[in-house]
Amino acid sequence: MLALLAAVMMVDSQSELPVGVIEPYSWGSNTIPVHGKGVPGTEVVDAAVIEAMRKDGIVGCGVCICKGDTILYRKGFGYSELPNQPFLPTTSTRCGSLAKSITSLCALVLMDKGLLKLDEKVLPILASIGIVPTPIDERVSQIRVRDLMDHTSGLPAGATYTSWRPNRNLIEALKLDQKPTSKDVVLDALSTSKLLFEPGTSFEYANANYVILARIVEAKSKMSFNEYLTKVAMPKFGVAAGSIFVSKDQISPEDPARGITEAAYYQTTTERYESFLPEDTARGKVFGEAYRGYSTECADGAGGISISADGLARIIANLDSRECSLSAQSVREILTPPAYYKRQKGFDPSRSGYYSKGLIVRYSGGQPWFSHGGMTQHCGGVIGYNAGYQFAAVSNWNSVKAPNVDSMLDHALGQAVGKIVLR
Repeated sequence: MLALLAAVMMVDSQSELPVGVIEPYSWGSNTIPVHGKGVPGTEVVDAAVIEAMRKDGIVGCGVCICKGDTILYRKGFGYSELPNQPFLPTTSTRCGSLAKSITSLCALVLMDKGLLKLDEKVLPILASIGIVPTPIDERVSQIRVRDLMDHTSGLPAGATYTSWRPNRNLIEALKLDQKPTSKDVVLDALSTSKLLFEPGTSFEYANANYVILARIVEAKSKMSFNEYLTKVAMPKFGVAAGSIFVSKDQISPEDPARGITEAAYYQTTTERYESFLPEDTARGKVFGEAYRGYSTECADGAGGISISADGLARIIANLDSRECSLSAQSVREILTPPAYYKRQKGFDPSRSGYYSKGLIVRYSGGQPWFSHGGMTQHCGGVIGYNAGYQFAAVSNWNSVKAPNVDSMLDHALGQAVGKIVLR
């Protein structure tokens, strides 16, 4: 595998850049490579993506455009690994919170199989796989599966969802001598969190909800989350295992744990994270987020899934197909606003957007459209829509400045698809 640029070497010194961290990237006068195909009339998308990449310094991204159940455009731009490995529409990257949409679909597939009920209480299901928290808040016992999926559990945004977050390193907090697991995350989140409200009565976006939901999938499927994701749920949507998987914790781009289709990661912020490795924690080492600093395996269902733009587009196209892989009941669950919305003054599901089952739903032209964004310090992804088109994009880069790469791509693609004139 090609070596990274000299400025991106693994270092111990706090004064140098950790692996995956680069100075703000500049394309200069260099040509941005493009790989893939689009139907005639979609060239405006090429121009918009290239302009955004050149303006903001995006290293690489994959983009797909759907019209109904047809994928019209599949292209990759820039590099999946510097200095010259191309980014393809089939290149996968961690997609941040877009993982929630995917995890929710896994749960709905289980429901369609008769293995899961969305009104089931969460704690008994977790107990069946040996996860028995000791909550400081008795209302935790009232959390249902649908509350996790709709972010109505009452868990706060700061509830534990990975091995490290500000002021809480699970290695130290739980006195672990090995890497924290997703089960450790769930135990800590449910044991130490004070709920913000009674489950089901309001909304609070919390990553912990979806790490817990991934454990529900494991309990009901009797498989690991990654195995169910790649071998059972996603093939139903036409997504091959090589295009989607739980991204393994990696210490460098050369780590053999890196997926076959997975890009290397880059961030321009020097914010440092405590390592997911106990030996690093014991030595007081901190790293950039992408390598050693963020446990994707712990955060799997909330933000640790890697997927390609092509894989996301296949999911979107499937949801818009007459032969959708979900049952009519599951589709109704997505399209039905959670109960608490009905109590909001002025809420009208035909005009107001709402969060349901891992997707943001909004009606336009009399039909529903789906969106969601996701980012970490080193990557991002988005699904969105405009002018009758749905689009999907993933990137192996993120910037220290706002907006983040998911918002950058959402803006560029939203503007571009409004100008498509198919020939």
